Amino acid sequence: MIRLPLRIAGFLVIAAGFVALVIDGTRSIAGQRLIATDVSNVWRAVHAASLSQLEAWLRAAAPAWVWDPVVLTLIALPAAAVGLVLGALMMWLGRSRTPQIGVVGRR
Repeated sequence: MIRLPLRIAGFLVIAAGFVALVIDGTRSIAGQRLIATDVSNVWRAVHAASLSQLEAWLRAAAPAWVWDPVVLTLIALPAAAVGLVLGALMMWLGRSRTPQIGVVGRR
């Protein structure tokens, strides 16, 4: 029941990752150097207030090491790579079951 929405969301995230890859590629060609957009830049462009709210909440509710090395490392990754990997993971989790030959199913 959750497979179809997971696969659709995975497909949309892969498409967004590919769009980010094309945008970064175009900017890299125009700038004549490698340019990769971070997840934090995309997050700030979409909804900047939620990033600051997440930081305030994590600093208050979680240990100090959660925000500084963990979350800051994750949001510093290239948005295209994160989108492609996250979308592929969602597609993999939403895949159809393979039929098991020789195993008796429900009766």
